[in-house]
Amino acid sequence: MEYVFNNRPSQNPLTILLSEFNMSVQHKGDEQLVAYASITALRLTKSNTAYQAIISIDGSNDIEVSNLLYHTDGKIEDRSRQYETFIRVLHFHLKEKSATRFVAGCSWVKAIGAILAAILFSIGISYGLDWMKLSFVDPFTMSLLFSALTLGFLIATFWPSLPKRYNPTEIPSQFIP
Repeated sequence: MEYVFNNRPSQNPLTILLSEFNMSVQHKGDEQLVAYASITALRLTKSNTAYQAIISIDGSNDIEVSNLLYHTDGKIEDRSRQYETFIRVLHFHLKEKSATRFVAGCSWVKAIGAILAAILFSIGISYGLDWMKLSFVDPFTMSLLFSALTLGFLIATFWPSLPKRYNPTEIPSQFIP
């Protein structure tokens, strides 16, 4: 199976060929063979209409595969059908040939970063309101209140996209087109 994509307009297209025992990544005439056994993790993510798979390879850089192909004339081609087929075939090969960790959703780094930013924002707002004499309680209590409200909002927003492990035979439908 062959899949062609690029992740941004400035990037040259990459071609990935899936064969029985390995994956071939071709870029600008160079070819890298990756044995399925050396793939340590596969993360599926989604952002609006852009789907992405991040393939982690032991001892090498991650490969980011998207469902979009950016043409030199500025057009963006949605390759969702081909991407979905690629993801399903890749899972088929990985389920028996490697000890890959399958994860769907945003990264924990992103989620924890959002939580820390929310807490810092809450502290800033609380002390700002206290400085302007608009606070009805002390800044510490106000910070706790704002943090609780902000964390509740973040949990409600991030909950569907928090990272979750899954079985390769049960790919989460919200992370494939």
